[in-house]
Amino acid sequence: MAITDNRQSSVLQALLSADSKPQKDVPMKRLGVDFQIQALDGKTINKIQEQCTHYTGKGQKREKVMDEEQFGALVIQKACLIPDWSARELIDKYGSPTEAILGLLLAGEIAKLSAEILGISGFDSDEEEIKN
Repeated sequence: MAITDNRQSSVLQALLSADSKPQKDVPMKRLGVDFQIQALDGKTINKIQEQCTHYTGKGQKREKVMDEEQFGALVIQKACLIPDWSARELIDKYGSPTEAILGLLLAGEIAKLSAEILGISGFDSDEEEIKN
């Protein structure tokens, strides 16, 4: 019984002292700067998935389709601390944070950055697990 109590105490201590939103700097080689990202919680990721999902077809052929590019951009928008994608200069030029991300970052950079964000958010680097 004492071992279970110690384990319970250790696990509780680990949970209470854990950084709830881990942060990480991600080097963006092409730009020569580091972006700062933070983890997203499950509720936020689910909300982003819903926003990026639409249905195609009718009846038996109806399928859920997720816009991967939009998903990546929204994950980046929500998790980036630096840069702030809602900065006035970016909004003036691109219209919205999502359009700024899609306009300024290359497809591979969006994929890498969103994978890093999902990674520190507790998901495997295999994004398919998240989307299915």
